[in-house]
Amino acid sequence: MKKLLLYTFLIGFLSSCEDPIDVTLESGPTQFVVDAWITNESKPQTIKLTYSQDYLDSAIASGVAGASVEIQSDNGNIFLFSENADGNYIWIPGPGESIGDIGDNYTLNIDINGEKITAQSSMNRVPVIDSIFQEFRDDEVFLDDGIYCQFFSRDFIGKGDTYWIKTFKNDTFLNRPFELNIAYDAAFDSGSEVDGLIFITPIREFANPTDDDGIPEPWMPGEKIRVEIHSMTNASFDYMETLRDQLLNGSNGIFAEPLANANGNIETTGDINVLGQFNVAAVSSIEEMIR
Repeated sequence: MKKLLLYTFLIGFLSSCEDPIDVTLESGPTQFVVDAWITNESKPQTIKLTYSQDYLDSAIASGVAGASVEIQSDNGNIFLFSENADGNYIWIPGPGESIGDIGDNYTLNIDINGEKITAQSSMNRVPVIDSIFQEFRDDEVFLDDGIYCQFFSRDFIGKGDTYWIKTFKNDTFLNRPFELNIAYDAAFDSGSEVDGLIFITPIREFANPTDDDGIPEPWMPGEKIRVEIHSMTNASFDYMETLRDQLLNGSNGIFAEPLANANGNIETTGDINVLGQFNVAAVSSIEEMIR
């Protein structure tokens, strides 16, 4: 009886201590952020330049205006990006034109009020996607009954290929934190040493949408699924791996690590601080209707 009274007292005491706490964080220095993920697809390519903002600031980041933006390939081609709005700088290819071919090397040059910003990237190879497998699943733990998909593709022979695998539902990119799907060769990271094989099952299963808790959700008949594989440099893979860890940091509970900016490949000769990443991807894709 005494133990029961003690437990009741402790529960009541701890509950009474649950008061909201407003945390005031110091503002850090404003930095330029470069979001330059380019592909070899023959469609408008966008580089976004914004200013960084405080961690608790939920407003849309302010765009950088008046910048000069270009990409130069090692074969001498120069692609000029024109300012649009809200920090978006766009290059529009002509019919059948693209930014280059697999194996080409690129330099990004940005001038913001005399500040010179540069970055380097290469267009790496990308495997074809063989097929999408659809199956109806029922009575599976934690999953609603319905249609679930996997894509099938084989990594190249030779270690060190890195990819960003994107899934689109009715042409809408699935971009929840749990839906970020990156691969090193045919697995999640370099330590797996899975080279030249079909992508492992967990990566293939990322072709399904998820809820806020990361639980896969079924597709409905008549919906459209599209899967794209974007090649990445190893530096871009490291950058995305850091971002993924930051995005999922809250799910680690008491083991969550302090948040920090991801180090990208953007460089400057001045004293300004610049964040972001530059990558030029080759893309393979497949799409079909859910049956």
